[in-house]
Amino acid sequence: MVKYSMLLFLHIITRFKVSYGGRFMLRNTLKTLSIPLILVQLLILYFWIFDWEKLVTQIGLITWIVSIVLGIVIYLLYLKLSLKDKSNIASKRVVLCSTLLTIALAMGALLIEFVKSSMP
Repeated sequence: MVKYSMLLFLHIITRFKVSYGGRFMLRNTLKTLSIPLILVQLLILYFWIFDWEKLVTQIGLITWIVSIVLGIVIYLLYLKLSLKDKSNIASKRVVLCSTLLTIALAMGALLIEFVKSSMP
């Protein structure tokens, strides 16, 4: 059920039309959302390295999942806007890289838990 609702949400986001004024407002909103997102994802990296117990709490896992989903949505919106100025290209790449890093950390954590649980 959750999988289908996420797919529907992503489909709706990628299909909407944006007017010129809306494009300007959305661009500013994306930049405003990108900075805290990247900071949260860097904070996840910090906790993953130095204090991983905080990431396996309920709030930590929710933060981890929300930051990944929000990163994907922001990146898709950057792609939808297809802005060509250098600041937007840099923002798009930074959001993509930090989101991919957060996904890699999640996969690494799952791999570590799998290996740890399979040990006698």
